[in-house]
Amino acid sequence: MKVLVLYYSQTGQLKEIADNCISPLLKDKSVEVDFVKIETEHQFPFPWTRLTFFNAFPESVYGTPFKLKPIEVDQSKNYDLIILAYTVWYLNPSIPISSLLQHEDAKRIFKGKKVVTLLGSRNMWVLAQEKVKQHLKRLEADLIGNIVLIDSNKNLVSIITIIRWMFYGKKNPFWGFPRAGIIQEDIESSARFGEILLKRLKANELTDMQQELNNLGAVDINPSLVILEKRATKLFGMYAGFLSKKGDFFNKKRLGRVSLLSYLLPIGAFILSPITTISSFLISVIKRKELTAEIRYYQQNSLRE
Repeated sequence: MKVLVLYYSQTGQLKEIADNCISPLLKDKSVEVDFVKIETEHQFPFPWTRLTFFNAFPESVYGTPFKLKPIEVDQSKNYDLIILAYTVWYLNPSIPISSLLQHEDAKRIFKGKKVVTLLGSRNMWVLAQEKVKQHLKRLEADLIGNIVLIDSNKNLVSIITIIRWMFYGKKNPFWGFPRAGIIQEDIESSARFGEILLKRLKANELTDMQQELNNLGAVDINPSLVILEKRATKLFGMYAGFLSKKGDFFNKKRLGRVSLLSYLLPIGAFILSPITTISSFLISVIKRKELTAEIRYYQQNSLRE
């Protein structure tokens, strides 16, 4: 049995998640696992600088593809399962993964294949997954499962810890704040999902396994965050347009606007986060029935027509 893991991990956290999640497969001699890292020719730095981080905003929001380094997928192997591991940038799939899904070789890689998506995200990811679903459908792939690991700390707390990690490379606890990123215990315990993948592979039952994964907590959605994400997505589209009017990613003429956004966006997040969190919670209570149906949809792999 052959499994292909396609991933882009800038900080190393997503690779650690993938290693832990599929550890049952890696330990089984009947399964051959190939890891292929997806990389753009333009190297995104880590830690980021303020301008490089916010300069990637419009291309992340619009899903603008970048030129990729050669995708080292062995064409002679007929993979039984593809695991697409990705992170979320500005509420969208990271630029390298978005570029992969739009690459000229993508259909050759994905067409007719069973796919499981594996996300490592701060806390908002449902609309990014919708875009991945659309790409996979266009590529004629069969999405059979989705596994999501998020930072379970409070929204404002995780904003502070992630900024420190992204800009200074510091992940350790500080001043009463927790370690940045996804809790280590959650990463290590993700092997329970790999057990399901292994069982399904051995039984040759690679059909939709989402409910089985969900029974173990694969997709846990906070209704108020869904509301918040939808609001932020609309604003992000406006911000992306504001920056793009001054040129593309490589055009230095837009760096003035990028610099302005780099101050306004964090300030807005800190000021508005408590207000929007409360209002989103209240709306989630008022519209509980609607949101319950919507969350059931996001917990599955179907795509709205």
